[in-house]
Amino acid sequence: MKKLESQVSFPIKKKVISTSLEENLENCTKKQLIEISENLNLSIRKSWKKEHLVQELFESIYIQFQQFYKPVVVELLEKFGDQMEQAIGFQDLKQLEIIAPLINKGFFYVYLQKDLYVLVIPDEIWQGKEDSDVEMQEVNIKLNGNRETNQILSPPKDENNSSNYNLLKQWKETAVRIYGHASSKHLAEIWNRYSVNKLTTAEIDEILKS
Repeated sequence: MKKLESQVSFPIKKKVISTSLEENLENCTKKQLIEISENLNLSIRKSWKKEHLVQELFESIYIQFQQFYKPVVVELLEKFGDQMEQAIGFQDLKQLEIIAPLINKGFFYVYLQKDLYVLVIPDEIWQGKEDSDVEMQEVNIKLNGNRETNQILSPPKDENNSSNYNLLKQWKETAVRIYGHASSKHLAEIWNRYSVNKLTTAEIDEILKS
């Protein structure tokens, strides 16, 4: 177990599991809290007490998730299939490397329980994921309503199209925040998953330049 843990790029906790974001942060060491702050590009003081850091991170993680990370978090979780739950066990830590950037930003937490590694999604993030499903249905309806005009496949020329494409641009910004880059192919996969108005990678590039 220790050998496996030394090979991963995220912290593993050996405490009682909690689904509360605040309690998950409290289960971190002060050093880990500072590292999360740095990964979120937050301005904090290392002299702050742990309680202060927890409160600052609790508010910042929730805000950043709502403003930037929600679509990409949902897309990543879908890679685990329909069996994904708020707390789910893994035997192989390598399976979690795909979401290591989100673990290191404090959105997810990993616990060791006997011989099982448990990925925990805090209540605030899990509920946001559920809300996102409803939001994407609304976006899909809105996009599909523009299908007959074919405006969705050309650079935005009016307020409605600009709003639609702003969503795509937000996804790109979020992916860059997590991975450091965002390919047009990856963005096309996300977009085409939610809309019947399919976009090619070339069209994605054109939209992002506008």
